[in-house]
Amino acid sequence: MKFSSLTRLIVAILSAASLTFVVASAPSQSATAATKKLLWSQEFNGTKRVGVDKRYFTHDLGNGFGWGNNEKQYYTASSSNILTDGKGNLVITAKRIPETSSILNFCDDCQFTSAKVKTADKLGFMYGRLEARIKTPAGSGMWPAFWMLGASLTDGDTWPDCGEIDILEGKGSEPNRVYGTIHGPGYFGGDGSQRGYGFDNMVPLTSGFNVYAIEWRKNAIDFYFNNNKYYSITAAQVKPNAWVFNKEFFLILNLATGGNFEPNIDPSVQSGSLSIDYIRYYSINGVGKLIKH
Repeated sequence: MKFSSLTRLIVAILSAASLTFVVASAPSQSATAATKKLLWSQEFNGTKRVGVDKRYFTHDLGNGFGWGNNEKQYYTASSSNILTDGKGNLVITAKRIPETSSILNFCDDCQFTSAKVKTADKLGFMYGRLEARIKTPAGSGMWPAFWMLGASLTDGDTWPDCGEIDILEGKGSEPNRVYGTIHGPGYFGGDGSQRGYGFDNMVPLTSGFNVYAIEWRKNAIDFYFNNNKYYSITAAQVKPNAWVFNKEFFLILNLATGGNFEPNIDPSVQSGSLSIDYIRYYSINGVGKLIKH
């Protein structure tokens, strides 16, 4: 087909406009001038296959009545659900529960075993940069999470007043999308700061490892995907509600299945694995505190 000069000009203009849109919609780059100091890390580099370091982590166990989200997994501390792989990763594996399992005698709504670990009452974090290099599991119904809760929860505070920071939440049914969210009084659950919106990567998150991070300071939290900032939230933006993030938080890693956030479990999915290459915590320009209990 032949094109006139005018047609070619219009096509060129539309192509340039399309390119400009793609560039403008990309996440902004992380500032490079900041001085980072590593305060703590878990590298999982041992050649032996072991569980998590008990100096820093404890397990949540059981179903917890769906953990408030109608989740369908039963958490264990079994090596079949959480173990390093001897190749530099901690792996949390969700496995479908056989129909003959005794777990179904007291949790008939459970469909998978999995694992959840936390640093509560062992290690706390306040401000700075917390990041992890993670590969998420494939399969509708998989709900991986790298997140934080306010340490006040262990002293009798309640959710969401304690505060929650979701550095990574993923949905197996949305393999290209990463969610970053905060929850607090008046902005929680379906009304969380960014619920229903996330950053869409060009390729599935399940296809390889990616770095998920927050950079956190007084009255503000920035969310990063592969060192690109894709979302920011400040105390001013949640007013007149209270900002509950200027205090100590603890870290959580887990692989849930089903639940309110990812309800449609593919019946053909028998297992899924969340792989963590490392977790690292830094101060930024001297701001960031590691709290050991």
